[in-house]
Amino acid sequence: MNARERFATDSTSALSAITPQLEALTERLGVKSVLVMRSEPDAMVVAATAGEATQHYTVGAAGKKAGEDASRIPLYCEHVVDTDDALFVRDSRQDPVFAGNEDETEFGLHNYLGLAVHDSTGRVVGTVCVLDDTARDYSEDQRADLERVRADVERIVATDAEALG
Repeated sequence: MNARERFATDSTSALSAITPQLEALTERLGVKSVLVMRSEPDAMVVAATAGEATQHYTVGAAGKKAGEDASRIPLYCEHVVDTDDALFVRDSRQDPVFAGNEDETEFGLHNYLGLAVHDSTGRVVGTVCVLDDTARDYSEDQRADLERVRADVERIVATDAEALG
């Protein structure tokens, strides 16, 4: 069984056109996961997944948001949705906000770079993000690659409001 068979890229049907782009980005960046996430009131839900971590992040899998529960550590993507800001966490184990978050403790993914995805009205409806198990930085070119994925997802969402699932 080759890596592609073990770690199958998957997506909602509306996002299937960008799955080759997600696979290519995963390889170019050398990360464990590239995701497109949908924001729901209480959860972040996987809409597209590529990379080795597809074994954890399957389409439809959901992570519960911390919300107003001060005893819970927020999800990376939850923070992006709530702030509408890009988020870079070099190493969550060393981060006062994200240390001990679910992606780190359950899957060993402590490096994160994510961007908000907007619908045609400008409302934040999800994220595109990369996760890795190595503390690392991203070059401007690598960040631009993620921006291009976000732009493609937003184009799809603009014509299909249900594209994220």
